[in-house]
Amino acid sequence: MSSLRILHVVPYYERAWAYGGIPRVATAMARGLARNGHRVTVCTTDACDASTRLPAEDRDVHANPAVDVRVFPNLSNALAYHWQLFTPVGLATHLRATAATFDVAHLHACRNLPVCMAARALWKAGVPYVVSPNGTAPLIERRFLAKRAFDVTFGRHVLSRAARVLAVTQAERRQLRQLQVPDDNVTVLPNPVDEQEFDIPGDPEAFRRAHALSTSPIVLFLGKLTPRKGVDVLLRAFARLDQRELRLVIAGNDMGAGAALKRLTHALGLASRTVSVGLLRDRDRLDALAAATVVAYPSRDEVFGLVAAEALLCGTPVVVSHDSGCGEIVGKVGGGLVVPYGDDEKLAAAITAMVGAQTLWRGRVSPSSFRF
Repeated sequence: MSSLRILHVVPYYERAWAYGGIPRVATAMARGLARNGHRVTVCTTDACDASTRLPAEDRDVHANPAVDVRVFPNLSNALAYHWQLFTPVGLATHLRATAATFDVAHLHACRNLPVCMAARALWKAGVPYVVSPNGTAPLIERRFLAKRAFDVTFGRHVLSRAARVLAVTQAERRQLRQLQVPDDNVTVLPNPVDEQEFDIPGDPEAFRRAHALSTSPIVLFLGKLTPRKGVDVLLRAFARLDQRELRLVIAGNDMGAGAALKRLTHALGLASRTVSVGLLRDRDRLDALAAATVVAYPSRDEVFGLVAAEALLCGTPVVVSHDSGCGEIVGKVGGGLVVPYGDDEKLAAAITAMVGAQTLWRGRVSPSSFRF
């Protein structure tokens, strides 16, 4: 295949750890395409987390030299983090001027202004684009009125004008079908994982030392703290476990559920057995995944579950919910158990089985089998 000029538009990129899996997926995809000889440009914003932006003098330090990363500052970092309202200064003008120079474009996530700006500019320039919703297309979890308003204004043509809509699992394909996206316009394409990141194994001892965890077996949750992630279910499951030496480690940034989870932790008498380590970035998260005895990811509406995939690549077994694509992934590749969402009793039983047979379960995790 000849080299293509490919544009990626995503509201957050490589170092935006607080925004979950989409920044890592977009980064892995851009770099993979560049390694295959394509000319890749990424347009993104300076969003990092709740309190910081990507520094102007540091924006391209971590970018692959073969990927041209263009960063546009948001008017308000607070609106970006708390409301997913990204307002990149200069992006619309830039896209109008450059859209026609690309052969194809890839837009990431729904209901964000960067993607809407790109869809409009590309459509006017006659450049085909694909959209990866990555679970953001349906109305789920919160702010339903705001999402509906966005859909009938800025976002009303983004999916309908796409040359293809990419679903990461069959579960997401079903979501898109319910949203009236024509089935013949949907292609199932699992999320990429940059395997080069796992060439250097995580350091479990470094993580244990950093958080005074000694040799205790660890049940780890890693992800954003929002209601749909099911951390409350995990806490109730953990309260059922008799093994006093077990430690529950909760790693993630608070996006609205933190206070309620802290109250529940104390109400269940788990404060002495629970360690909250906040947002983990880069190698720190791989150290945590490698240190865990089992990774519990009991979320709902999880169309892929990048954390579960990364845990398996670190050699750690997982427990996930069966309601969506994350269970679909684990069911295909093995290395874990799938339980009903919200069932703390069955979640507790699954964790007990894995902790009680650690050697057996680690033997069932085969990173090399993680193929589709």
